[in-house]
Amino acid sequence: MPLLIAPVFNSIAPKPFRMELPNSYYLVAGAEKPYELASKYLRNEMDENKRLFDKRVDPMSLFLVADTPDMRIKDDQDWIEEIEGKLNMSVMNGICSIPYVVTIQPDMFGINYLKRSLDGSRFVFDSDAQDIFVSLLDQKLPSLAFRRYTLSLEKKRTEDQLLDLWIALESLFAPDGKKGEITYKLRLRMAYYFGSTFEERERIAEFIKKSYNQRSEIVHSGKIFGQKISNEVNLLRLMARSAILNTAMEGITVQELRVRLDHLIMAGEDYVKRYSPKRFERITLNA
Repeated sequence: MPLLIAPVFNSIAPKPFRMELPNSYYLVAGAEKPYELASKYLRNEMDENKRLFDKRVDPMSLFLVADTPDMRIKDDQDWIEEIEGKLNMSVMNGICSIPYVVTIQPDMFGINYLKRSLDGSRFVFDSDAQDIFVSLLDQKLPSLAFRRYTLSLEKKRTEDQLLDLWIALESLFAPDGKKGEITYKLRLRMAYYFGSTFEERERIAEFIKKSYNQRSEIVHSGKIFGQKISNEVNLLRLMARSAILNTAMEGITVQELRVRLDHLIMAGEDYVKRYSPKRFERITLNA
């Protein structure tokens, strides 16, 4: 029976596990066979640096595996990319990627190149990450926000990352925005979403104003900020991730999120106290 193996580059699990997934796939770490076969067939066939495999993949890395009569790589590619995105949503730090798929049959093998491997800190798939990932498997995430969040991980330039993340955040917090009022809505709604006190909301609103102005400078004048905005980009990524996870876990739409936030603003209430979300990650800005 054909075997499909997709190493998850730059990932590691603290201990062996096997997790059943939809579509007759499973996710595994610490199993000898997937690593040995991927190493045998992929290492010398990669278009990238020949040593990259050994740097990015080891026996405790994650492997996406399927053992079925019908290998539908093209049909399953979007789903594999979705799994990669949900894996990256499951951790606060660290980036993983699935750049290659190996298919193995008794008398032949094939290698499908999906994308370049992503750069970033090591992706550690611990028990907390597993819990989040399992919760996301059957959830429909806000499509535009999720797509732009994952695209931001692929960009090398901080300016491109910032633009992707602002598209994600606009789709979450100002889906009803019109030119001239988007910044105002973003400042208010995000301040009440992430802040629990007046001081926190004030700092968040000022950060949003500054960062959105940077976004406008990049779009309209092509300004290059480089690493000067790396901290801002990291904070925007935390904000986008937190909001995507919360809407997914609660099963609410971005329109419902917007209605909730407008009610909070009118009442002056705290989001967590008012709605008691299943999962909510506070974003802290230094004073």
